[in-house]
Amino acid sequence: MKKFLYILLLFCSAGSLHCLFAETLTWQDCIDIANKTNNTLVMAKQDLKIAEYDYNVILNKYYPSVNFRYGFTRSGNGHTANNWSASLNASQTIYNFQSNAQIHSQKATINKTVAQLTKSSSDVYFSIRQAFLQMCYAQENITLLENIYNMRKQSADIVRLQYEGGKESKGNMLRAQAQKQSAYVNVSNAKRDLAVARRTLAQNLGTELSSVCMVDYKLEEVDDNTKVDVDNAVANCPDVILSSSSVEITRYSIDSTKGNLYPNISASASIGVSDENNPIPPADSKNWSVGVALNYPILSGGITSTLNSVKAANTALEKAQESYKQTILATKTSLEEVLADIERTKDNIEIYGMFLEAATQRQKEATIKYRAGTMEFQTWQDIEQEYVNNQMSHLSALYNYNLALAKRDKLLGDTHGEIK
Repeated sequence: MKKFLYILLLFCSAGSLHCLFAETLTWQDCIDIANKTNNTLVMAKQDLKIAEYDYNVILNKYYPSVNFRYGFTRSGNGHTANNWSASLNASQTIYNFQSNAQIHSQKATINKTVAQLTKSSSDVYFSIRQAFLQMCYAQENITLLENIYNMRKQSADIVRLQYEGGKESKGNMLRAQAQKQSAYVNVSNAKRDLAVARRTLAQNLGTELSSVCMVDYKLEEVDDNTKVDVDNAVANCPDVILSSSSVEITRYSIDSTKGNLYPNISASASIGVSDENNPIPPADSKNWSVGVALNYPILSGGITSTLNSVKAANTALEKAQESYKQTILATKTSLEEVLADIERTKDNIEIYGMFLEAATQRQKEATIKYRAGTMEFQTWQDIEQEYVNNQMSHLSALYNYNLALAKRDKLLGDTHGEIK
């Protein structure tokens, strides 16, 4: 058995073993796993590498081009002649307006890809936090509903005894039994919700989780001292940075389109040797050349090709700029909404907490009065239902508050340095 476990450890990563066999995951565990296995993060990092490779490819337009040629030819026109030759040719672009624009455009593409990576990181961070919070809610909801079931069961027993003693109607006794059964079904549904939440968390982590895996966290009103100035913060939001990068890329595409309106300058040099009989031509047969060329395309691609291409590029720039303005306005609205939601849900925690405290006391008092025969069944049940509703509302308020904080961080692109 020990030998088997040793072999298993050799072929499985520590992270994989943890997520497959661990029964409890902390928030830090989830972050560590996601940094290694989340598919979205992996693909975003690969996109950045591709953009950097493409930039290096573009730079080659300003690197010297060198070519070596060695050949043999035989020709005849009344008599046969052989020729052995070897040559070395080199060329260098000195100035190319279009190539300059393409280099700048590719550099802007890298910046956009970095912004996309930041956005992907914040999206992944939010998805993990949301799934983690759903797991917390599902776990606590099961505990809450089990307590409610126990209360309903106790209430049903009280009503049954009252009925058997001739102090309660059969209809009220049957209603109490139905409420007990409903509470039991709610517990079963909550356990199903937990299984779905666990699967959602596994999907966002990019790995498998044990069917009994739980998370180690309790929903609470966390201290949050983050101050956000919407007008200043919007410039650093991933959506706005992405839109700004698109404008920059479109602007360089105009310069690239104008490339046919500017001359290109290049230099070239070559040296070679040739001989009719010797496969290795002697040094005294060498020839060489050095030159500089200016190439100016005239009506390249047609009379109106460049003109219309530039107009199209300018229109695309105007469109990108309008999209950028729209993104800024939309992001400001989203930020304002989520900040209001944070304050709203925070207030709800306090309000529902107060109502829950009152409902708890009222439920205890009502049960005593019902048992003593000084309170009617329906009044007692209304107070008990109010107690149930306030428990559910308080738990939902805690979940919604934590989720609102996560939404704000997503908009700001803030992963608290946890996504790498």
